Amino acid sequence: MSRGGRGHRGGQTGPTDPPIDDLGRRLYGAVLVLGLLGALGVTVGVARPWITATSTLRGLPTIHASASGADLAPVAGALGVAVLAALGAVVATRGMVRRVLGAAILVASVVVLVSVVAPSGSGEVLRSGLSSKGWPGGDYQTTTEPWRWLVLAAAAAAALAGAATVRFGGQWAVMGSRYDAPRAAGRVDPVPADQLTENDVWQAIDSGRDPTQEP
Repeated sequence: MSRGGRGHRGGQTGPTDPPIDDLGRRLYGAVLVLGLLGALGVTVGVARPWITATSTLRGLPTIHASASGADLAPVAGALGVAVLAALGAVVATRGMVRRVLGAAILVASVVVLVSVVAPSGSGEVLRSGLSSKGWPGGDYQTTTEPWRWLVLAAAAAAALAGAATVRFGGQWAVMGSRYDAPRAAGRVDPVPADQLTENDVWQAIDSGRDPTQEP
């Protein structure tokens, strides 16, 4: 009795714990959605203002200017489109090719993250925008817009999707083999219509054939 009790307590994995492979397969759809949302967030956010400048000099009207993500990090927009394309390729590929695509998504997303955290040339772009509206020079106030943080979060999501693809991509089903209709291994001789059973009819319909027609 005591030996049986010790054996029961010594078990480390419960019967309901999912295997790691099954967990990876279940993540397929979630990873694709996460990557898609991340890539779309980057693409949309890059086109929006990241930083705005306001000049309020005495005796002059208030002047506003802005610098978009395309002005400060033009590579981010191109990488967002590239991540979208790579995600589409992930669906149609398998094995090592799929893992390489995941690595490419991860690297592209990290580059976007760096460009968001440390954008270059923002002061020059803002001063140029203010000057084009009659700004004579002097002090101005800057504000970081939420679109910049949206791109930061979206790039982080895309990077996570890329890392998950590298880790689990080899376990995911391939669209072509998963959704193709099943085909018979060899040619089956047709059964005369007067000899068809009810089971034969339903099997033919399930396989996409007209049971009354010869193949």
